[in-house]
Amino acid sequence: MVASALLSTVLSVGLLGLQASAGPITSPQGTVTPLLPIREDDLSPGTFKLNNVQKRAVEDSMDDAIELLPINEDDLIPPHLRKRLDDLSRLDLKENVRMIYGGVVSKSQIYMANMTLYQPDDGHPLIMMEKFDGLLKEVYCGTQSITLDFQHKDAMDYAIKTWDWVNQDSEDYFFLIANHPGCGEEAQRNPYKVTKVKYDQEKFQTVLNTEAIEWNTLASDFDISLGSANLSKRVSKRGLKSADITKRGFFDIFTNFDFGKSVYWDLTVGDKTTRKTIMSEPFHSYGKIDINCVGCRLSGGLQVTGYIKVVKFAVSELYIGAKPKNLQGTVALEAILRAAIPPGLLRVDATLFSLGIPGLSIPKIFLLGPSLQYEVGAGFSTEGLGNFTVGATATIPDNAALYADLLDLSKSEANGFEGTTIDPFIGLNGISVTASAMAYSKPIVAFGVKVLDKIGVECALELSLPMLDANLKAGFNKEGFCPDDAKPDNGAITTGVRASSAATIDLWFKAGKYSGIPNILPSFNKKLWGARWPIGEVCFPIPFSNPGPVIPDEPIPNRLAGTIDAPVENI
Repeated sequence: MVASALLSTVLSVGLLGLQASAGPITSPQGTVTPLLPIREDDLSPGTFKLNNVQKRAVEDSMDDAIELLPINEDDLIPPHLRKRLDDLSRLDLKENVRMIYGGVVSKSQIYMANMTLYQPDDGHPLIMMEKFDGLLKEVYCGTQSITLDFQHKDAMDYAIKTWDWVNQDSEDYFFLIANHPGCGEEAQRNPYKVTKVKYDQEKFQTVLNTEAIEWNTLASDFDISLGSANLSKRVSKRGLKSADITKRGFFDIFTNFDFGKSVYWDLTVGDKTTRKTIMSEPFHSYGKIDINCVGCRLSGGLQVTGYIKVVKFAVSELYIGAKPKNLQGTVALEAILRAAIPPGLLRVDATLFSLGIPGLSIPKIFLLGPSLQYEVGAGFSTEGLGNFTVGATATIPDNAALYADLLDLSKSEANGFEGTTIDPFIGLNGISVTASAMAYSKPIVAFGVKVLDKIGVECALELSLPMLDANLKAGFNKEGFCPDDAKPDNGAITTGVRASSAATIDLWFKAGKYSGIPNILPSFNKKLWGARWPIGEVCFPIPFSNPGPVIPDEPIPNRLAGTIDAPVENI
């Protein structure tokens, strides 16, 4: 029998032992945004589920997930540091084995996954055929046996010494993981139970009595950490496929290569020229209403890490870590209102964009399917006619980070978001009334996770980026509505509009629809961070003379002075 000593994994260790940004990453000042007191509306059990759009996008991402292929760990080690291919210790049975997977996701990035598989119980160890492939001349996989032809007698003798114990008891066995043509599913690792070993010492040949098994039988204990590898322009010009990176020698060209990097999800949708109609229709007795999203867009993305740990077929740890990279959102809503509208009556929401993010799959073991929906919404009320644009651009600092624990929300946290900046704008194309407006944009990263084809969870990260409240009030002042020493002519205009606004940003983590997890967890909605920016007031001198709605080709923005980065009120 082989003694058991399962090795624990360190959460912060990425691929090949390199540091990965796995947990929440503190700001340069070392501060972490504390979790805010949980209000009743912050923690809502039993309510979260993906909507139909999100569900379809996640399912599509899973269906189209990039199948990660086995990468021999030796190929990731510089040639001068590798263990010799004919080292006989490669035939030793192990209490745990490391399996590296990779897949080309774009011209510049490779998805990577580092899986450590532990023996399911004492005395039933593991071995990977790819580890001792250099000691073999030929391999033949049959329906109930695998034949190994060794290169020489020393390898044969070592195999007898190492494996023969399995013949001493009919109840003994060990597990072999094969990645060889003709052995199970093509181009993937396949597990077998080895119950007996026969030898032909003259031919240096070993015949293993085997039983093909499923991963959901063997993989009772394992952990997986996600990472990526970035390709140089010289390499990416080749038009690589996932199969290319599994070839021996591919990674030799990367001399100082960090496989512990996070996966990058590009969230860029829309641009400055984007113009989409959210509403253009008669509204009860208030006449035709037009609401357009002008230049609504999201740029940048998220650097994502993930970790899962399974013990005795039960998920014990499951988290996602994310850091923004050049993440910026802009919402600009143009409203053309042809009659007075009471407060609370006009509210509109729309999904502007739905973006599929490449998912990743280790067949029959792990499946992650992410997607992006970019929602915008608005609420308006007026006391008369109006044609105006309200909006803002919010920029999230790259040193912000969040940590979402899918099994214990009390451990979820966010940090570094205090450096968020807001650049608001209010554009008046024609207005003769008092009005109020609310506008928001909300990128939602929804994703589903499946483990061993029987454990699942649905989650979403929602970031209001930003939510802007604006109040516009028309008036008259015989001394000049907007006196400004820098612009003396303003004093001659006695009518105009004063606009004040404030912006709010919220970050929420939502999880629900658990399946296959003992003690089924409830659904949760939890705010990880929130802040409100009081922005101030801006004045527009406008000569009113029987004004009516003016429909411009493009909105004419009048920005508030400067980018707002303080003061900030946590909420």
